[in-house]
Amino acid sequence: MLSQHIIDQLRPYDFDRLAHKEKDGRRRLRLIALAHLKDGKSYTEVAAALRVTRHAVMRWVQWFSAGGVARLAGLPHDWSTQRLAKEQEEAFRQAVEQLQRERGGGRVRGEDIRQLLAGQFGVAYSLNGVYDLLKRLGLVWISARAVSPYADPVAQAEFKKKLRPGSRGNAAARHCA
Repeated sequence: MLSQHIIDQLRPYDFDRLAHKEKDGRRRLRLIALAHLKDGKSYTEVAAALRVTRHAVMRWVQWFSAGGVARLAGLPHDWSTQRLAKEQEEAFRQAVEQLQRERGGGRVRGEDIRQLLAGQFGVAYSLNGVYDLLKRLGLVWISARAVSPYADPVAQAEFKKKLRPGSRGNAAARHCA
């Protein structure tokens, strides 16, 4: 049974009109539940009519008592606070590119980027979340072939000059001719 205090809180609202205007289905259902309660139905009757649990109806009443109609939108999720802010996306992009440049050999892995996000930007991402973020920002997380830290570009250039024109290693020269 509803307390008199809650009934007094429900009285000034026209929940039917609010539910009719509401676009979000979950919030609409919660407004309809409050309309039924305002009409004098019990938690059990409202739950049966809306095919939800009695505890869900009771939770919605608690939310309404604590924060009014605006609170019926639900609770913010923990993971929504872990996202990289839009203002930080360009700085993140530059940090990833800097990390790749600083890497002597090999490539930047998702775990490296996850640690970068946690340390430099203060947000915690799962590994899949890192890959989704990189895709959304248009960054390719798999780099081109890694450059060995022991590679000698001068020696490689000399080697390429010494290749015979018809050898397998000089296929580009054949196609250009």
